[in-house]
Order: sequence, then C-alpha cells, then structure tokens
Amino acid sequence: MKLFTMKYLLLTISFLTMIKTNAQDQFSVLLFTQHDTWHYNTIPVAVQSFEEMAVENQFKFDWTQRPDDLIEKLPEYDVVIFMNANANFLTPTHMIALKAFMKRGGGFVGIHGTADGENENAWFDDLVGAKFVNHPKLQAAIVNVENSDFPATWHLPNKWLRSDEWYNFENMNLVKLNILLTVDEASYDFTAGYDAIPLKGMGKMHPISWYQEYEGGRSFYTALGHKPESFKDKNFLNHIFGAIYWAKGD
Repeated sequence: MKLFTMKYLLLTISFLTMIKTNAQDQFSVLLFTQHDTWHYNTIPVAVQSFEEMAVENQFKFDWTQRPDDLIEKLPEYDVVIFMNANANFLTPTHMIALKAFMKRGGGFVGIHGTADGENENAWFDDLVGAKFVNHPKLQAAIVNVENSDFPATWHLPNKWLRSDEWYNFENMNLVKLNILLTVDEASYDFTAGYDAIPLKGMGKMHPISWYQEYEGGRSFYTALGHKPESFKDKNFLNHIFGAIYWAKGD
C-alpha cells in the first residue's frame, strides 16, 4: 500500500509539474504606442486585443507609452511592437537601447503609422523598411498576397478585400525586403487626397507588408491597421500574431 501511495504521489507531482511547465509563457512581447491625433482611439482596442491574444496563445504581454521603458524593459523581452509609434520622440539614448535589442536577436513588429516619422532617422527607417509619404482617403481595395508561405499570411486568401489607409512609401529597398502583401491600385482611387491636388500612387508594385533580417534581429512591418475595427478583425489579428511568432525567432 505504501509503495502504491508513493507511486501515486510521484505521478501526481510529475503531472502537476508538467501542467506548470506547459502554463509558462512561451515568449515575451512589449507593445509601445504613442498618442496622436489620428490613432489615439485605436490604442485601447488594440491593447485589449493583444491581452486576449497573449492569453489565448500563452505569451507574456506588456504595454507602455513611455519611451524610457525601451531602455529599462527591452532587455527582458523577445519582441517589441511599435504600433503607430515612430522615432519622433526617441532620443539618442532610446535609439541605443533599440539598436542593442536588435543586435542581440530581438524581434521588431511595426504597425501602420510606425513608418510615418517626421524626423530624419535613416537607421529607424531602414529598420521599418520604408518611409511614409502620403495616403489617399480611406477606401476599400484589394490586397494581394505575394507570399503565402509565411506565418503572417498563411491564413489569408490570395485576394483580401478590406478598407484601410493605403500608404505610399519612399526609400524602399526591394532587394533587401521580402514582400508579403501588395495593394492593387486599380481597385481604389489612389489620386483621392484630402485637397484638390491629386496624389500619385506607387504603380503596379505597391508593397504594404514585408519582413527582413536586420542587424542581428528580425523586422516585420504592415501598413494595415488604421481603424480600431482592425483590432477586432480575426484575419488582421492573425496577420499580426504570425508576425510576432516569426519575429521572436528560436
């Protein structure tokens, strides 16, 4: 009886240890946002969605709007997400922390307005992969999946109809970037700006999402995600989670 009890106790301890191990976070993600006129109402919706995503997929999640947390917290995280945050409010010390994070193999995920920085910062622009120029009025358009063999696009249809701000970019090095999504300029009015001056599109090849290896780490960017409703859209959220999964590395 004592032998049976001991075996039962050992099995129970082993089972509880297994549960505890399985319950541990797989990796850690820090979300960095900045309050602005255009995207402030997106932040609370996005934070809630990321919290739910972290619980569902079992990773550690934290959110900050303090640039100094890039210095204090980044060493503890595997992935940093810049959501509508750019280099405008980053000092040289913040940039040093971000560069160190990438060099140690960190993962960077940039969302929407992250490409829209007013300051000249070549290193950050290269990290994102391009520089925002302008965009037409928010419209529905057809997104083409150029590479379906990637975690951020595995789940998407070949043609994805959605409404968003279709960013135009400059300083894009197509040799370095691995393009995931493009937008079909024939499917929306790319000239429709916010004044009488018509805008110019980017032509037949208009990338809106890509990834790259960057200075020891991994970088992903998507121009999608302007409206709060995006962060309630399962396709979009899986697009971001796939990016996080890839960016964390192994």
